[in-house]
Amino acid sequence: MGADRAHCCRRFGGCGAVFDDTELWDIHRPAGICLNPRELGLIQTKNGIWRRRQDCPRA
Repeated sequence: MGADRAHCCRRFGGCGAVFDDTELWDIHRPAGICLNPRELGLIQTKNGIWRRRQDCPRA
């Protein structure tokens, strides 16, 4: 996982999820409470990174 990812740190009350960018991190935590990334329409890569659906390559 690279430095360009946005990590929701468990140490500070986060969920531990890793997002493709800071905008997605902000969307998943609008009021300081983590929302389920799947319910936001995000999909998880095989490496565990949450991304926008259109960012993922077609299988």
